[in-house]
Amino acid sequence: MLTEKQQRALDVITDFIWRYGKSPTIDELQKLLGQKSKRWAVQYLEALEKKWFITRWGWFRSIKLWNSIWSQTMLVLPILGIANAWKPLSIADEYMYGSLPISKKIVKWEKENYFFVKVEWTSMNNTKVNWKYIENWSYVLVNKKENSLNEKDVFLFVVDNAATIKTMKKEWKSVYLMPKSKDEYHKPIILSSDDKVAVNWKVIDVFNFEKVSE
Repeated sequence: MLTEKQQRALDVITDFIWRYGKSPTIDELQKLLGQKSKRWAVQYLEALEKKWFITRWGWFRSIKLWNSIWSQTMLVLPILGIANAWKPLSIADEYMYGSLPISKKIVKWEKENYFFVKVEWTSMNNTKVNWKYIENWSYVLVNKKENSLNEKDVFLFVVDNAATIKTMKKEWKSVYLMPKSKDEYHKPIILSSDDKVAVNWKVIDVFNFEKVSE
C-alpha cells in the first residue's frame, strides 16, 4: 500500500515515462513534485523500490516500472559485462550491459549480492554448474558473498582488471586458473606473484538462452 505522496510520485513517474519514453532524472522529479530538496525525491524512489513498484540501478534515467503482479515473483538483476572463458581479456568494470529478470525462488534474498555475466568462448564448456554446461554465450549467475576459494567450484576471477571464468588450482607457490573444455587447445593460466587477483566470486548457476531458443 502506498501513501498519498508515494502514489503521487508514482503517478508523476508513470506519466513522464508515457510522455517522453524515458524516466525522469532526480532534478526533474524534484521539480515535478514541487519539493525543495533532491533528498525528498530520492526518498520517494527508495520507498517505491522497496514496495516493488519501480526498479532502478543508479545510472542516468534508470527508473523502470514494475508490473505489480509480476514483481511478486521476479527480480531484475544487472548484467555487469563479459567474462572470457579463455584468457582474461575483457575489462571487468561495472558497466551495465542490461539486465535479466530472475525468479525469486532462485535469488531469495540480498539481491545486491547477485549479478549476471555473459561468458565468451569455450574453455569451460565441459564444466557443469547446477547440472548445466558453461557454453559460449552462457549467462552465469554470480554471488559476491561466496568468495572462499576452493579447487572444486567455478569462480569469476578479475586478474589485473580483466575478467575470466575458471576453476583454481594451487601447487606450492604457483596458482593456476584452470580450463575444463571439450576443446584441447585451451591451456591453464599461470599467475605470477605480481598479478593482482582483485575478485574471486563464485558462479552459482548457468543459463543458456541460445539453446532454449533453437
